[in-house]
Order: sequence, then structure tokens, then C-alpha cells
Amino acid sequence: MRDDHFSPASSPSSPRPGSRPHPAEGPSLVGDLSLAGSDITAHLESLVQQGRSYAVEHPQASGHGGWWNQRPSTRAPKKTPEGMEQARQAAVLMLFHARDHDDDAAHLLLTERSPGLKKHPGQIAFPGGAQEEFDLDPTAAALREAEEEVGLDPARVRVLGALPPAPVPISGFMVTPVIGIARTTGTLTPQTGEVERVLEVRVDQLILPENRRTTVLSRPGAVFRAPAFLVEGTLIWGFTAILVDRMLNRLGWEEPWDASVSVDPRDHLPGL
Repeated sequence: MRDDHFSPASSPSSPRPGSRPHPAEGPSLVGDLSLAGSDITAHLESLVQQGRSYAVEHPQASGHGGWWNQRPSTRAPKKTPEGMEQARQAAVLMLFHARDHDDDAAHLLLTERSPGLKKHPGQIAFPGGAQEEFDLDPTAAALREAEEEVGLDPARVRVLGALPPAPVPISGFMVTPVIGIARTTGTLTPQTGEVERVLEVRVDQLILPENRRTTVLSRPGAVFRAPAFLVEGTLIWGFTAILVDRMLNRLGWEEPWDASVSVDPRDHLPGL
């Protein structure tokens, strides 16, 4: 799924400089973050259950993306967020996996969009895209898109469930993140013309406070701030970073970080 620019509507609770994360809802992280040596699957199943419980208790707020606010909201907005009147459904795959049999650390599967694309070139995203009429559900859409974009065999993925949808008003999508786990992904091949490269980012690198940033993007009349990650020179920002930020928080894996450490995404994407 492409990494759209964030806006106040798409990230209403972006961190303020110097702010610290609120207490997490999920269980505390126990042990290491290896797929075989930790209870990571139990943590992810708990995350999915959090989302299901929220959707049952607050169906209206859930349908409008309330679970993804920095502090989950319990009330739906009084009016449909701008740009979401006829929102299309989409899905992304948030896949936890080991890189290979010699590296059992949990990784997240991400992609870098091709630099020649007209929209959002070079940005980091989860595999995913629009849910088509022939897709049975968001899970089917996420797995199909991952297979098309990077050649991921769906048979390798154990799907744990879907989280509540997250809004992307700038593009008019409601995006359902699908949580999956895989021992390994097999050989992955970027789709020519759409995906420049496949990224397998260690989850523990996303947790490290020194890899956390706040992106600050100035536009005429407004300044947009949102959580971001800078890992080995790669900037993960926008919608993708918001999903990762909230996910780590809900899992109870987030460590206090300095939100005053900022980065301008244009330093990493000059054509932005």
C-alpha cells in the first residue's frame, strides 16, 4: 500500500515535540524478539483481540479509524472526515517473519516504491492495495497484493487476524491492516516498475528510541508532524510509520522516545 502524505485528518494525534508516549494497552514484552524463542505469536494474537474488542465496544468509532488515534477514541466524528465520504476499501499485510533460518529475529516486511512512479515515489510502505470486488475480504486482498508486489507465497503466511481499519483521507481509502506471521518468506522478487526493493526490518530496531523521529513537513499555512523511524538510513514515515507506531504501542513494546528529535522527509526524498 502506498505511503500517502499524512494530514491532520489522517493523523489527528501526531506527537508534539517533547511529548512522550502514553501507557501502552498491550502486554509487556517478555524475552527476546525471535520467532522461535519468544511468545511473539501470543502478543500478536492479543493485539488482534484488542482490535476485535474495540470494534465490538465502539463500532462507530472503529469504522472511522478511532482505534488508530494516539489515544483510541470511543466516539465517531460528528461528520464524515473530509475525503472519506466515498472511501474505498484497501488492505495491507503486516508480516512478522524471520529473515532466514540463521537469523531468527522478528522482522517486518516492507517495500520501497519505485522512484519512477508518479505518486509517492521512493516511499516505504507495507505490501497492499485496494480491495477488489473479487477479493473475499481484506485478508484475501492483502495476501494477493503481497504476492503481486514481492512474490510472497500466501501458503507461507499464518494469518492471525485483521485490525480495525485506518483512514487515509488524502487518497480516500480505509485501510485494514492484516497481521500475519511466517517462519521465512522464501525468495522475494520486487515487481518491476512498482517496487524498487524489499525491506526486512528488524522489529527491535523499530523499538530502539534512538531510531525514533518526528517528521516535520511544512506546507503553505500548515505544519504536519507525525511519528517516524530512521533505520540504517531508511526513513519510514507517513501512514506506514503511523501504523507501526500505534502497533508497537498497543503491543506494549514502545519505549519512551524523544519526540523533539525531528526530521524533514524531503531530506530523504528530495522530490517530495
